[in-house]
Amino acid sequence: MALLEVEGLRFKYTDNDLFNDVSFRILPKDHIVLVGDNGCGKSTFMNLIAKNLIPDKGKIEWLNNVKYSYLDQHLKIRNDISIYDYITEVFKPLLEKEAKMNEYYEMLGSCKEYEYDKYLSFANSIQEELEEKNFYAMNSTLGNMINGLGITSMGLDTPLKNLSGGQRAKVYLAKLLLEEPDVLLMDEPTNFLDTTHIEWLSKYLIDFKKAFVVISHDESFLRAIGKSVYCLNNKIMTRYNMPYDTYLSEREIREDQYKKAYENQQKFIKRTEQFIAKNIVRATTTKQAQSRRKMLERIERLEKPKNHEPMYIKFPYSRGLGQEVLKLKSLTVGYGDKIVLSDLEFLMKQNQKIAILGRNGIGKSTILKTILGILDPIDGSYIWNPSADLNYFAQEEQYPDNLTPIEYLRYYYHLKTDGELRSILATTGIKGDLATKPMNSLSGGQQTRVRLALMTMKKSNVLIFDEPTNHLDIASKAELWEAIDKFPGSVILVTHEDDFYEGLVDMELNFE
Repeated sequence: MALLEVEGLRFKYTDNDLFNDVSFRILPKDHIVLVGDNGCGKSTFMNLIAKNLIPDKGKIEWLNNVKYSYLDQHLKIRNDISIYDYITEVFKPLLEKEAKMNEYYEMLGSCKEYEYDKYLSFANSIQEELEEKNFYAMNSTLGNMINGLGITSMGLDTPLKNLSGGQRAKVYLAKLLLEEPDVLLMDEPTNFLDTTHIEWLSKYLIDFKKAFVVISHDESFLRAIGKSVYCLNNKIMTRYNMPYDTYLSEREIREDQYKKAYENQQKFIKRTEQFIAKNIVRATTTKQAQSRRKMLERIERLEKPKNHEPMYIKFPYSRGLGQEVLKLKSLTVGYGDKIVLSDLEFLMKQNQKIAILGRNGIGKSTILKTILGILDPIDGSYIWNPSADLNYFAQEEQYPDNLTPIEYLRYYYHLKTDGELRSILATTGIKGDLATKPMNSLSGGQQTRVRLALMTMKKSNVLIFDEPTNHLDIASKAELWEAIDKFPGSVILVTHEDDFYEGLVDMELNFE
């Protein structure tokens, strides 16, 4: 029996239909990966089945008593308590039961004889329930989770409000996994995980005894965890009962079949419309023409095949630099009095492309923010070549409500016309009404495309990227890789994706 049944689903943003009578189901122990290009509606679909949105049409029915938990790529959680208190909230009902059980045991020493068996039975019943739910392995389970996701190093007494967005996402992920729901719903769970923690999560999900649905653009991760694939394309959801690698080859066959079916249908429609136009006014053939018109109105028209919306990115080069681009001298970085990394010594040479690597929370973003002047160094210094023109992509960015992509670009280039800004956005695939939608309503990949469009407007000789691939689909990553590779200047790249920086950079700085 299916844990979730979705039938005839339709949903639209403004005038844009995202789904065309989509059907979907989750079976017990299903390990599903949900894939599709940026902006096709994957996150919207996940929000629909998580009951955060209401469909325009169709049925979304969870089996009675099925428990599901949802990890959102645009995460918002409470931040007024410590990491430990937040995570262990999941054990609160069991801790309360343990306290009640101990209360019954204490009552055995003072209760009347005829009440003894009753209280003992109550206590034993609770103990059996605690054992069944592995309560006595709580500390071991908790330790495995927080160590596996690299949370211990944050300090368990640290308030959530003092964490970065990526660190909070890891804490929320840990709690979600500890809840052990019947179905895990996760949207881009690897975005803020480094390689070691992605490997741990992959193993956890492979061994997971229940069902999950995961959206991700990390191909290595998808290969590891995906036992079946749902692909959202052309407003249709297609299930492939096969591992991710097998799906890749099967998808090409099915997409080719769909393309041919669409082309044949278009030819049929054109011929029919020509017949109607030619015969509708003739007395001898008007009935035939009317009949074909009715038939044409009833036909289920296929959506035009939507291919990947390409990005044509070129980062404009400003001017040449001397041999020494950036020099770190005994640089110590951190926040306030909290030291993150100390005594950094490094010389970046002309036209070098460098990847800064290391586990999540080690201080990679802190280094970037310091050399960009966003944070003050705690000690030591950094020296840029006076001719350095910097162009920066931050890992996270917040947008005011209702700020559109056009308004986002105009904030930096206020003399540009709407037409000019639309043309720039179109180079990264942000076309039509996407350019006037609120940034907060766009998918993570679409937001990244807007920010990359902004970078193409600035001449520079040093590109600095902090996790630029987090929300990009596979084809878009390849296009960004090509643009960075062709850039004639220097590049500093922070990323957790081995597949992205390999073959792109000249040097790796790995912080352990």
